[in-house]
Amino acid sequence: MRDDVMIPLYRVVIITLDSHAAGPLARAQTRLAASFPGLSVTVHAAAEWAETPGALEATIDDIARADIVVCTLLFLEEHVAPILPALRARRDGCDAMLGCISASEIVTLTRMGGLDMAKPASGVMGILKKLRGSKKRGPKEMGGEKQMAALRRLPRILRFIPGKAQDLRLWFLSMQYLLGGSDENFEAMLRALLSRYSSRPEWRGGDAPAPVEYPDVGLYHPDARGRVVENVRDLPSAGGTAGTVGLLMMRSYVLAGDTAHYDAVIRALEGRGLRVLPAFAAGLDGRPAIERYFEGPDGTGIDAMISLTGFSLVGGPAYNDSAAAEEVIARLDVPYVAAHPLEFNTLD
Repeated sequence: MRDDVMIPLYRVVIITLDSHAAGPLARAQTRLAASFPGLSVTVHAAAEWAETPGALEATIDDIARADIVVCTLLFLEEHVAPILPALRARRDGCDAMLGCISASEIVTLTRMGGLDMAKPASGVMGILKKLRGSKKRGPKEMGGEKQMAALRRLPRILRFIPGKAQDLRLWFLSMQYLLGGSDENFEAMLRALLSRYSSRPEWRGGDAPAPVEYPDVGLYHPDARGRVVENVRDLPSAGGTAGTVGLLMMRSYVLAGDTAHYDAVIRALEGRGLRVLPAFAAGLDGRPAIERYFEGPDGTGIDAMISLTGFSLVGGPAYNDSAAAEEVIARLDVPYVAAHPLEFNTLD
């Protein structure tokens, strides 16, 4: 091929809640360029639509031209309703559309090969219902650990079933890639989707690595070996004796490497002579991290707790269990500060 021949763009458009995935996806696009020439990966953050002029319009324009669309972490009506018409209009014209970890209106738009969630088989919906749990029960009672175990187990089972099951398997694998949103997992997800659904025949048939698994509950520190550890003993012995602060963070930000704000808070607290336990849990329920690292027979005990998640202590956009949060805070009986980042607000 001559150097002056322009390769047409192949557009993958990813729409998610915020922009923390933009860095890993940009790096993934660079690494995939040799295998998938002409690949363009664009990330749109729904949290920016209300405050950034033209952001929503740019998202809608990109949906209309997308070859593959991935939607995730879209629960709020203000994030779902504005793009639903564009997604529905593009659904049958693109190579694949994937909706997961989102409101049902988004998930049912999924069309991946033989998998069409607008016309779901009863078996598929039964699996999804079990993973989702019941809104009448708190998120802890839904059995989050069991849901994650099932999510990891299902692709291994579906691997041996031919036909449409392979599309369902990739849907579950994509959810794992997204939940474990590191550079490696975003790159593998793109490789998997392109190799199976791209309309460019030279891209089809490739293999993608299995999702890299990370702890659902763990500790993060910029100076720790590997930056993520599971045992308090593996944290650097920074800080002092002025007290111990339990710091709650978002696992997705840690895995994506979007941690400058966490690093600054950790170092500022340690600079004041405080010991910091920077903990995270999968999802939007902080209780597993609190129970493992801030209390209990294996916990260290804390003198104060700070949340940098930007969400409720128990729950997020799709649910909120304030009673469960009150129970945890009362049991800890220490000062609690919800230091929400300026992610959904203007500086003013």
